[in-house]
Parts: sequence; structure tokens; C-alpha cells
Amino acid sequence: MNDTAEPVVYINGKFLSQGEASKILQEKEYSSTGGFYDTERTFNGKIFRLRQHIERLYRGLEYSRLDPGLTIDEMIEITNKTLEANRHFLRPNEEYAITQVASLSPVDVEEQKPKMNVVIYCQKLNFAEFAESYVNGVRVVTPSTYTFSTDMSRTISGRTNLKTYHLMTSSEGSITECKGGNFMFVSDGRIKLPDRDNVLSGVSMQTVLELAEVLEIPVDEGDYSPMDVYHANEAFVSSTRFCILPVTTLNGYSLGKAVPGHITRSLLDAWREVVGIDFIQQALNHV
Repeated sequence: MNDTAEPVVYINGKFLSQGEASKILQEKEYSSTGGFYDTERTFNGKIFRLRQHIERLYRGLEYSRLDPGLTIDEMIEITNKTLEANRHFLRPNEEYAITQVASLSPVDVEEQKPKMNVVIYCQKLNFAEFAESYVNGVRVVTPSTYTFSTDMSRTISGRTNLKTYHLMTSSEGSITECKGGNFMFVSDGRIKLPDRDNVLSGVSMQTVLELAEVLEIPVDEGDYSPMDVYHANEAFVSSTRFCILPVTTLNGYSLGKAVPGHITRSLLDAWREVVGIDFIQQALNHV
């Protein structure tokens, strides 16, 4: 595809300009009654772990008995073509988030069956949303109020204007995951991972586990309460767009003495080595 004046969007077998795509997606036959999506990001303009993301997308589709009309390899190929069609819009020090959407339209009157729509598009990564969190950390809160530990010497960090993530809990009160990311904490040099039967296993979470194995950091998986986290040495949230963000407080209670903590910093250093770019400094350059 030749360089275009507008970003390019893939819709149901066609590569269209963003303007054309916007008009088409407003048509009734493209309205959604539900579906699945996944998002990857680039490092140095290369998509990170695309196949793992697409395979996760297809597990959801298969579970719901939805057929996007494309094989996994075809979805990967089209995603790469979409990136290439939009690559010339990237300026130095910019990256893309690439999203695949496979959704159901209302039942076709003539065919009497729902239609699957597949849309793939690129958006420039908004580093400003999370850049300062690499340095200052993020706040995490649970939906309910829990009693703090009596060790109040470690409470309240004094930091302000921190981004807040909500940490969900199971019906039994065990921590699970944050909205848009996986949550892990560190106690006595060991990473504590909430039971994966209760969370969506993210590609970034899997990357953390692989890096931990290389760094010989032990990982325990189990049921943990907010009180377990209050006594943690450090904690972090993992997600596609930012990889890892250190956590400074849970429900206002400070975790550890340094942000990021030693193990969180080691994981970030290892991740930067894997992708071949200092994505933290890259993000901070946009602030």
C-alpha cells in the first residue's frame, strides 16, 4: 500500500481511509451487539508479542462460538499490513497501539443470522497517560474499605496527583486484578500472583513471569487478601501499554520504602533489554 494522507483502517477485507471507515462504522449493519477485542503496542515500531495477543483473542471467540472468518495467521498478516500502511505517520519517539475488534452485528434480515465484523486500527500511544507513573507510582484502591494494619509507620506516602487503579476482589474477599491490568505484589523477595483461575491472564503478566524466571525471582500463586498486600515490600500493575507501573499505595497505605521497588525495577530493566529500547525514558520524553 502506498503512503496515504489519512490513517488506514481495515474493515471486513478492505483497507479504508479513516474518514471512509468512520462513515461506514456509523451504518446500522456495523452496529455491535457484542464481541471481543485485543490491543498490542509497538516498541521501535515493531509489534510486541502479536501472536500471543491474537491467540488470546481467538480463545475468547472460540469460547463464545464466534467465527471471525479469518484464521489466526490471516489476522496476524492483516494486522501487520495495517501497521505498515500507517507506519509513515509515526514520528521519532512515537509508538502505536494496534487493536483488533471482532464484533457481532444485528441479525441480517435476509440471511437470518448475525454478521461478524472485523476492524483493525492503529492509534498513537498516549505516553502522557502513564509516563510519570514510572517515577511516582500509582495508587490502588479496592471497592470496599478494609481495616489498615496497626503498623502505621509506613502509611501515607505524601505523593499527590497519582493515577488510581481499582483492584477487584472475589466474592471471598481475595484480590484478583485491576481494571485494564494484572496486579502482583512482592513479599520477602517473592512475587505473589493472585490465583489465575480468578483473573484474565494478560500477555504482559505472562511476560513478567518469564522475566522473573530468567532473573531467578520465585513466584507464588494463591489467594491473597488486601491485608497481605499491606505488609508487602512492593507491588506493581502490568498491562500492554505501559508494561509495568509500580504501586505506591493500597487504600492509602504505603507499600515499601522505594518506588519502584528493587524487584519491580529489575523487571523493568529486563523488559527494556528484551525490547531493545528504554521505553521509560521514551515515555518521559513526552511529558
